[in-house]
Amino acid sequence: MTKGNVVRLGLVGIGAFSAAIANGVMKSNKVKLATCFTRTPEKRKAFSERCGCDQEESYEALLKRDDIDGVLLITPNNVHAEQAVLAAQHGKHVFVEKPIANTIADGKKMIEACEKAGVVLMTGHYMRRWGGFRKLKDLIDKGAIGNPIQVEANFSHNIGFALAPETFRWRGDDSGCPSGALMSMGVHYADALNHLFGPIKTAFSYFNKLYIPAPVEDVTTTIFQFASGVLGYLGANYASPKAHWMYIYGTESNLLCTVTLPELPFADYLLWLPRVDQDTRVQIFQKGKTGSRDIPITEGDPILEEIDEFADCIRTGAQPETDGRGALAALALIRAAIESARTGKQAKIEV
Repeated sequence: MTKGNVVRLGLVGIGAFSAAIANGVMKSNKVKLATCFTRTPEKRKAFSERCGCDQEESYEALLKRDDIDGVLLITPNNVHAEQAVLAAQHGKHVFVEKPIANTIADGKKMIEACEKAGVVLMTGHYMRRWGGFRKLKDLIDKGAIGNPIQVEANFSHNIGFALAPETFRWRGDDSGCPSGALMSMGVHYADALNHLFGPIKTAFSYFNKLYIPAPVEDVTTTIFQFASGVLGYLGANYASPKAHWMYIYGTESNLLCTVTLPELPFADYLLWLPRVDQDTRVQIFQKGKTGSRDIPITEGDPILEEIDEFADCIRTGAQPETDGRGALAALALIRAAIESARTGKQAKIEV
């Protein structure tokens, strides 16, 4: 891409994950990080110096810059809608970290505002871009498992013991991170499961708060049924050692994808994510054969890939792979789980 075609972005929200996104931006030859904003001046100044970008004293000041093409919203869930709608009204393209929002109503507001303004809305569901999950999709599409029967997945981490009152994940209602680990981590699997097997129609969930001090659920179990009849399970907790796996059952073969998450300080763990494919294993268990066989995967950089795609969509008007409506479908599973855990009844997936 020529220098004149480089997409200029402003990053909003300088929490831990912003470093991973900023690193992806700085690796890309398609985008430039032009400026940043967060409410704390000291954090803003340090980030701008590290990344070599400008800093703004307000979100509105960032949006008023004529030389900014889009925004990267790495902010708490409950402000995504307000920020995305305002960006769209200023003609800025929007990349928002998962989940798209805490509520279906807010997610719809974001989609409608971006469609009305004619700007791109892309969500940071980067897990489906990991080499292991790309390989699962490829094998399923090629018929390697025969007909799918059921799927199980779990994404857990003991970060719950470190949650502090100043972090949005500490609050278990819509002002923070409702359903805790299911919203913050399990939503990645909600997106991947929809991508692999199509829409989910019903869910039943149990949530408990057992061990962590923060007022948010620390263990969740959700079972669900796809429109195709395939059945599934998704577990997510905030209190156990790290776990990250998906097991797929088919009439001809089973597939297992496991990701070995490193024991690192949380900020360093997030910076490890671009190298996730190096710690991923995919196995196939074929009918009539003893044991499993490892399947090679293609290693990539999922953060860089999504940043580059965001730039391409801005330039061409193409629809991003992880668009707003796909993100809304992932959120719908989480909201159905929340409803089911509250009522003790099966909940329909409603978007």
